[in-house]
Amino acid sequence: MKSILKHIGVMITLLIIYMSSLFLTSLIPRDSIKENVKETAQILNEQTNQVFIKSILKNKDIKYDNYTDALLINTAYSIDENSPLESSLLCRKNYIPGITKIVFPDTASELKSASKYKELDQVGELNDTVNNDIEESFEYARYWHGYLVILRILLCFFNINTIRIIFITLFIMLLAWLLYLIYKKLDIYTALIFLVAFIGIEYLKIGFALQSSSVFFIMIISSIYLVYRYDKIKNFTILFLVIGSLASFFDLLTVPLITLGIPFTLFFLLKQKEKELSFKETIIWIFKLALSWGIGYVVTWISKWIIVDIICDRNVFEISIEQFLYRSTGNNVKFIDTFFTNYYYIRGFIIVASIISLIYIIKNAKKFTNKVEFVRTIPYITVTIMPIVWYFILKQHSFQHFFFTYRNTVLLVIGISLIIKNLFKEDSNIKRLVEKT
Repeated sequence: MKSILKHIGVMITLLIIYMSSLFLTSLIPRDSIKENVKETAQILNEQTNQVFIKSILKNKDIKYDNYTDALLINTAYSIDENSPLESSLLCRKNYIPGITKIVFPDTASELKSASKYKELDQVGELNDTVNNDIEESFEYARYWHGYLVILRILLCFFNINTIRIIFITLFIMLLAWLLYLIYKKLDIYTALIFLVAFIGIEYLKIGFALQSSSVFFIMIISSIYLVYRYDKIKNFTILFLVIGSLASFFDLLTVPLITLGIPFTLFFLLKQKEKELSFKETIIWIFKLALSWGIGYVVTWISKWIIVDIICDRNVFEISIEQFLYRSTGNNVKFIDTFFTNYYYIRGFIIVASIISLIYIIKNAKKFTNKVEFVRTIPYITVTIMPIVWYFILKQHSFQHFFFTYRNTVLLVIGISLIIKNLFKEDSNIKRLVEKT
């Protein structure tokens, strides 16, 4: 009972922090960010709604949706400092005090552009908003939009190009730190597995997309904290509760699963090094960590709907449920199409490595008869199926947005690699082969 009350207290504290931080940053005057938003609008207008960047791994370019980054910037600029509470909760785009004539409430359908545009044009809307040339505004209240806390402060000093450079630099530094910690606390082979898997999802260019940056910052920072402070962390369920909550607060449903999967994997790697877990202990830890993350994520998200409905007299709770159902089954999208669309987007050598790993598992299935080996692989089997379950639950969303949801497959690659690493842990022939290499 005491533990439950402690978790409830943490959730309430987080919600208070979220409300307070959004409120305070909403007090930043629009004029303080206007110049950098204007420069950003010009940059995005030249790049258009979709921009393609050369992949470091294959000939096919990587697609980045500038229209979502434009939406984030637009939402940050549309905050009205004269009504900070309402603005921080409703999260409007295209909102210009004194000029906006109509505000459309959030709906269960796709977010639309103003009627002056023939199709969805977030970049065009941002450009018109900063130039006071748009009259229709749209609420997007189903999400917390926690990124506004950081983005509005950054826009006081930088345009989007500089922000992207800062993010990319930070991501590289943080990954180097994490890999070093994995090498020191675990081994060089595990560090290489993480490095290869992250390169496979174009991690080094994640900072170019503001929309995906939040979850990757949460993932990499929480992972560093977990590895660095592992021996001193007293309550791992609270840690995962906080991680799940932060993912829900900052993210717009890009790849939040990685904030569970990566720390989850690192926890078991460190726990198994500390001691040999029994089957029962392994299952209990899997359940506790996944449940804690899930509660943090879901309760935080649902809390936003309830708060908006109470304070702003909207119907966000009902439309958010409808939106979730649509994202799961909309347009009759089949799971198999969603999975292979996302899996195909992994870089070539990662696909080959995964297939080889699967063949090894099939050919050496008898090794699973060893109870110790099997128990050790259970967490990594769980990690491997996480993205598969995610694609099944959110079929429509993952099919439509495959150009960023494919990054969930980093868990599949890491999971399979660690299964193989454990399968051959005691194989002297493999060990000698690795040592020679």
